[in-house]
Amino acid sequence: MANISDKPAAIRRHALGLALLAQVLILTACGGGGGGGDSPPPAPDPAPLPVPPLSAECLPGSVAKLAQDGAALPGANTEIALLACSGKTLKALSWRQTAGSALNLLSARSQAITLQPAPGETYRFELSYQDGQGGNFSHSLQVQAGAAPSTDALTLRGEPSVMAGGKTSVRATHAKLSDIDWETATVHWTQLAGPTVNLGETNTRRVVFTAPATAADTMLRLQANITLASGAKLSGQFNLLLQAPPADAPADALFGAKDPASRVYPYLAQGPHATALDECIYNPRLSNANLCTLGKLPLLGQATGGQVPTVEQVMQRVLVSNDWMGEVFERFLREQDPYGDYRRMLASVTAIVIGGRVRPAFYWSATGAIYLDASSLWLTPEQRDTVSESPDPRSNNGVLLGYATPWRYVKDNQHAYNSLAREPRLSRPLSEVVYALGSLLYHELTHAADFMPPHLHATLPTDKRVYQAGPARGLSQSLYEQFPFYSSELQGLAKVLSFGATPSALQIAYTPADIVHFFSADRVNDDYAYSVPEGQGFSREDAAMLAEEAMMQLRYGVLRDYAVTNKLLDGALSADLSVSWGQRGRIGEAAIKPRAKLVLAEALPWVDMGLVDTLAPPLLLRAGQTWGANLDQAALAAGKARPLSAQQRLNEKEQTTRELRSR
Repeated sequence: MANISDKPAAIRRHALGLALLAQVLILTACGGGGGGGDSPPPAPDPAPLPVPPLSAECLPGSVAKLAQDGAALPGANTEIALLACSGKTLKALSWRQTAGSALNLLSARSQAITLQPAPGETYRFELSYQDGQGGNFSHSLQVQAGAAPSTDALTLRGEPSVMAGGKTSVRATHAKLSDIDWETATVHWTQLAGPTVNLGETNTRRVVFTAPATAADTMLRLQANITLASGAKLSGQFNLLLQAPPADAPADALFGAKDPASRVYPYLAQGPHATALDECIYNPRLSNANLCTLGKLPLLGQATGGQVPTVEQVMQRVLVSNDWMGEVFERFLREQDPYGDYRRMLASVTAIVIGGRVRPAFYWSATGAIYLDASSLWLTPEQRDTVSESPDPRSNNGVLLGYATPWRYVKDNQHAYNSLAREPRLSRPLSEVVYALGSLLYHELTHAADFMPPHLHATLPTDKRVYQAGPARGLSQSLYEQFPFYSSELQGLAKVLSFGATPSALQIAYTPADIVHFFSADRVNDDYAYSVPEGQGFSREDAAMLAEEAMMQLRYGVLRDYAVTNKLLDGALSADLSVSWGQRGRIGEAAIKPRAKLVLAEALPWVDMGLVDTLAPPLLLRAGQTWGANLDQAALAAGKARPLSAQQRLNEKEQTTRELRSR
C-alpha cells in the first residue's frame, strides 16, 4: 500500500484515577542521574536516598511512576507499567530480570511488560530509563507469585501498552478449555477502571477496540468473565497502559490521534542512525513542517554508495515495537534472501518499521520508510500475543457489494502459507513466514522504487525531503501511459474497496458475472490495481501487484490464485464461495507480461527480463466449484476432493478471512 496523504491530529483530554492498582511506586527525579553537559569534579558518593513512598500520584519533581498488581496469580497474566508523570518524556527503557526462573520479556524495551509467573516464584527486575533531557534513572522491583495456580483464573493476552487512539486487542485463554468449552460458554467483558472505552462486542473470546484519548499516561483495567456449560465460572484481568501523546505534538501531526504511531524504537539502540530514526520516521511530533531531509536520514542506497546493503546495514535502519520482530526479520534476511532481492530493494528506503499495530502495511514518501505488519513475522504464540488483532480498516468497505474477489498463494496444490487459528497455541518455523513476508516486501518495496528508483540514488540532493527528491515521472505513471488498464467500472469500485467511498445503486447491483466481464479481458492481475487516489490519474498499486506476483513465481515457484465469487457473508468459509471465474498464475497472461517487464526493469533492474517470458501460462479455475475445492487442482482433475485435516478445519475461518479481506 502506498501512502501519501496527510493525517491531521485531534486530541481530547480525559481524567485518570489509578485506584485500580494495588501498588504504585513513584520514581522521583532525585532517584536518578542527570543528563549531558559539563560536570564539576566528582564528589564523594552521597548517602543512599530513602525509597520514595508508595502513592497513586506523582510526587513533586517526579519523572515517572511504576504501577503493578499487588498480588500475582501464578499461571495467569500480570502487568507492570512505567507511567510518565505529566509533561515528562520517557525513553531508552530497559527491563532486566535478575532473579527467578527465566522469563521471555517480549516487550523488554517498552513502558509495560506482561508476565505469567510460576507458582511460588520470586522475580526481581532492574528497570532503567531516561527522561526527555537525557537524565538516567534506575530502580529495582520484585514480583511475588502465589503458592499454587488459580484454577478459576483466565489468562488474558495482548500488547500491554498502546498509544492513545491506537487499535488494540485483548484475548482470553485457558490451557484446559477446549473449543467445545468455549463454544458453549457465556463470555462477558467489562471495564473496571480508566478512561471510558467502547469495547465493541463483549461476548466473544477477545475484544478489539480503539484506545481512548488521554492527556497523561494512565491505566485501563479490563476483566473477562466466562461461565461454562457446567456452571463453573472463570475470570481474568488485564492492565493496559494508555500512553499519552507528547504535550508538544503538533495539531497537524502525520501520526496524530486519528491514526497514531505504534510505539516503536530503534532495534539497534546504539546504531549510527538511532537518533534520526527516532525523530524522522514514526514520531508523534512529525508534521509536514518538520519532515527530515535526505541529509539527516539518507536512503540506505545513498549510504552504501550503490553497493548491495549488508544485513548489518539494513538492521541499522529498523524500528520495532518488540525486539523479537527485529530478531525474526534479521533471520529472514540472512536465511531466506538467497538472491539478495530484499536487501537490494531496501536500498530505496530510509527505514523499516515493524509494528504490532501497523495495518495495513504501507510505504510513505513523506518519510521514505516502509511500515510492515508484524503479523507476517511471528514464530511463537507468545510473539503473536503482542500483535493486535484489529482488522484492516478497509475490511468492511465492500460489505454492500454483491461479489467477492478472494486470492491466495499456492504451491504444489496447497496453500503456500497458512493463517493458523489462535487455538491451539502453535508455533511455526521460519519457512512458514517466507511467502507471506516475501510477497509483502516485494509489494511495498516496489512502491519505494517507484518514488526512489535505484538509478537515481547516487544523484539525490541531500537538502530535499524524500517526496521532493524523486523523479517527476515515476514507474507507475510510465506504466499507465504505456500500458493503461481499461475498466472504468472497476476503477470506480476500487474507490469503494480501497478508499471507503459509498457505493452507488448500480455498483451494489453488479453481479459476479458483471465483474468477470469487466476484469477478465483487462490486463491487470488483481482488482487492487485499479486503486487510483483522488486527484491522481494513475494507480501505484498496479505496479506493486505486478512485481509481487511475478517475483513470487520467479523466485519461489509460488503461483497466485485470483477469483470472482459470490458475496462474502459473515462467518463464510471457503466452501461457501462459488467460483464464477478465476485463474492461477494470471501474471503469465500474454497481455500482462510486457507490463510486468516494464515494472521489473525499473524496480528490480538486476533481474533478467528474459525470465518474465518463462512465467507459466495461467490455469483457469473451475467455475461452479467452491473456492476451497479449487485449491487442489490435481484432485479436481482426478474427480476427487482432498479431505481437510483437523488443524486445517481449525484454520479455515482465519484463512478465508485473510483471503477475502486483505491485499
